Amino acid sequence: MKILRLLTVLVIAALTFAACDDTTEGIGGSITNKIDNINISDSAFNVTTKSIVAGAVLSRNNTGLIGKMKDPETGNYVKGDYMTQLSVLPTFSVDTLDYIKQANKGSIEADSCYLLVSYNASYGDTIAPMKVTAYEMTKPMAEDQEYYSDYDAFKNGWVSENNPHWSSNYNLSNTSDVKNFKIYLNKKYEKDGKTYKNYGSYIMQTYAEHPEYFKTNYKFLHNVCPGFFIKNVGGTGNMAKIWNTELIFYWTRHKTIKAKDGVTDSTAVSIGYNRFDGTEEVLQLNKIENDTKNLEQLANQNQQNWTYLKSPAGIFTEVTLPIEDIMKGHEKDTLNTATISFPRLNNIDEDNAYNFATPSTILMVQKDSLKSFFEKSKLADSRTSYTASYSSTGTYKNAYTFQNIANLVSAMYKNKAEGEKKNANWVNEHSDWNKVVLVPVNVITTTQGYTTVISKINHDMSLASTRLIVGTDDPDKDYTTDKKTGKKVASGPIRIKVIYSKFKEE
Repeated sequence: MKILRLLTVLVIAALTFAACDDTTEGIGGSITNKIDNINISDSAFNVTTKSIVAGAVLSRNNTGLIGKMKDPETGNYVKGDYMTQLSVLPTFSVDTLDYIKQANKGSIEADSCYLLVSYNASYGDTIAPMKVTAYEMTKPMAEDQEYYSDYDAFKNGWVSENNPHWSSNYNLSNTSDVKNFKIYLNKKYEKDGKTYKNYGSYIMQTYAEHPEYFKTNYKFLHNVCPGFFIKNVGGTGNMAKIWNTELIFYWTRHKTIKAKDGVTDSTAVSIGYNRFDGTEEVLQLNKIENDTKNLEQLANQNQQNWTYLKSPAGIFTEVTLPIEDIMKGHEKDTLNTATISFPRLNNIDEDNAYNFATPSTILMVQKDSLKSFFEKSKLADSRTSYTASYSSTGTYKNAYTFQNIANLVSAMYKNKAEGEKKNANWVNEHSDWNKVVLVPVNVITTTQGYTTVISKINHDMSLASTRLIVGTDDPDKDYTTDKKTGKKVASGPIRIKVIYSKFKEE
């Protein structure tokens, strides 16, 4: 019977919450005494928020950024470079080497070689002239290491200014369905005292001498091509979101066709190519440079008006939850629901064509678990971490809404109680115990049968920025007086709304 009663409580509480408005007036009274000796009550509490500079974030990502531009909303400059490795298939081969030799007087040569940098989104002025340099890496990146967005490819020894490098001018005005630009690797290339016509010729001749180097990614990276560091070296005004970087080289082959009469042989000429892609099996790291001074000013100067969500590696919003107030007097009650919504402020200049996008999805995670969440590739567990998508319509218009973080509230309260049992100074030593952080993220999903599930959550590396209404708790401003009870009622700009239930004492 008790199990049945509890299930009834949960159902009723959920239905009740779905029907309530922002005021949540009269929730408890509307159903108290009607469900098998169960009392249901509600309350709302002010929540405080502030901006915090994100600092460096975990850098490994499936997408890269290249370019430099200024956020028209905040005035912050952001620059993106990236480092990428290339993958080789076990079945890789260069077709008919003998025919390629025939076309090149007995030598194995590539006619042309380039990096094809493909992007699926662009930001800023697409016709702004930009310049990029591709450095061949000195050594491959290690798989057993975590990399953050403030890495220094040169100081860490992955790249040297003396390494072979190639530059290219480009813009992002490509109007075709397939958007890309090329970095040609066609100048002479030297390696181990030998000079090659171009980088493609180096790859082909190495394959001819050591085909075993092309059987696994590890052998390829350590013996042939460690990867490339793609660096913005000129231009301001746009950025490209990179989804793939390919090394492509073309070659010509000649095949002699014997004449039937044995006299007039002919030559069949054809052109072929090979390619290596950046894939999930190899590393790609984003390097992000923000105007740190500007970020600090943004995070500090507008705390009374709004907070920020800004990516990549920009600004997060810290939230302090009033855990003790929520649980006071309800220590033995069931916390059925706890809902909180973070309203967004529209851009100051909504008509600016170069405004950064609004973050589509944010993660709520305990502050003291923020770093480990990404390093351990965790997923939102609806207990200590949650995701919410931006909604431009509906009940919670222009906001990010977490429908029920009751498990988080209960877990925080329990952790505090258990900590204080062992250490009376626990709260002072764990000052972030009741704090969470809102972080823009990229959610990757997979389909399993008819179900779509989240498979990975990464830091959002796209250009995104928005302001949120700041949460405050001013006893003189953020409370109103209940006319019936005469008690102060939370009325701050951001409130957590909760519903409790308990069995009546008989």
